[in-house]
Amino acid sequence: MMTQQEKAEKFLAMHREGILVLPNAWDVASACVLVDAGFYAIATTSGGCAFSVGFCDGENMGRDGMAEVVRRIAGGVAVPVSADMEAGYGPSPADVKTTVNAALESGAVGVNIEDGDRSGPRCLHDLDLSVERVRAARKAADDFGISAVINARTDGYMLGGEEDMFDETVKRANLYLEAGADCAFVIGVRDGDLIRRLAAAINGPMNVLAGPGTPPVQKLKEMGVRRVTVGGNIAKAAYTLVKTAAEELGNSGTYEFAAGIYSQPEMHRIIKGG
Repeated sequence: MMTQQEKAEKFLAMHREGILVLPNAWDVASACVLVDAGFYAIATTSGGCAFSVGFCDGENMGRDGMAEVVRRIAGGVAVPVSADMEAGYGPSPADVKTTVNAALESGAVGVNIEDGDRSGPRCLHDLDLSVERVRAARKAADDFGISAVINARTDGYMLGGEEDMFDETVKRANLYLEAGADCAFVIGVRDGDLIRRLAAAINGPMNVLAGPGTPPVQKLKEMGVRRVTVGGNIAKAAYTLVKTAAEELGNSGTYEFAAGIYSQPEMHRIIKGG
């Protein structure tokens, strides 16, 4: 078994060459399935974690609740785990420091922190404050004593306005990298040309959130993207399968949804192997 620092070093190295495809788990079983499928590191999804315990996404389960889910996931698999800790559960750098500590104490070796301001209408935190928040995340990880990967997310393209967010996104991403982030996460972009422009202008590894319409992994690699995550998409796909099975059971009274599923021994093997 690797130590937490060894996992952190391995995870950081994964960002330095090629492209890191990092699927998102929401509980221990989903994490074990992803590891069994061949992934050498995983991330959590705030939405999926929240859904799994009956909350909506958006910091509704709180820092302690999220850290507990992360603790279970990180303790259930042998690979590095990066924790989606949303917007830090508070606006101040001190809030971010507390949140990063909670994630690392739970066994994570990477932490996502967003720059969206959740206190009112959708907007970004002030730029200077946002940089200080990233700096606080970096210091918290360094003080904790492991080389944790800080994935600084900028939410400009999620605001839904007509303003071109390219320059602001690049400025924020580069300032976050200068402040100690290891990766800049630009959410809300799927157009290949825009992704290519962003990757060329950002002075460090760039993470995109992939879904229908996003270029395939090989294309993203050619565009200069270094990390790909899928957020809550796998979790929501799983819940969609629950809906499909329920509709079959309720409407036709048949059970074909169970054809080809994992057997009980297979599930036990996967959980034990996580």
